[in-house]
Amino acid sequence: MQLKDFPLSWRWMNENYALLPDAVLARIHPQDEEQAALLFTESLEHCVIDGLDESRFSLTKIETNGVSSLKVSQWLLDRHIDQETEVFLSWQSDTAVKTTWGIFVTYWDEFCYPASDDLSVWSESGAWALLYHHEEQLQFGIRAPIG
Repeated sequence: MQLKDFPLSWRWMNENYALLPDAVLARIHPQDEEQAALLFTESLEHCVIDGLDESRFSLTKIETNGVSSLKVSQWLLDRHIDQETEVFLSWQSDTAVKTTWGIFVTYWDEFCYPASDDLSVWSESGAWALLYHHEEQLQFGIRAPIG
């Protein structure tokens, strides 16, 4: 699937919302329906009813309502510094992309819409996960050691 055909592409490619640079858009890779479904299932494994599973992750969180976008970006970068880390983003069973942590950190508020989005973000390694809750909260969890 091309980015222009992705159901949420308007968030990044429409002047009424945001026009991300072409170099950034080229690094946002929509996942096909089958892969999106697999990623959604994987994202659910990170969560319990009210957020990331505290038995699997050591959690920190930030409320985003009324906080500057730059402050939230810095908070995200403080959680994981490597901006080239490949990450998966899953909104629903048919809506997912792959991009870099740096792109997500820089444009997080174009990926996370209050009142409508619940979004899971995680690294390919599975070492950590992030959950955006539609009530404007981010939870970052580092995977707890097994044993």
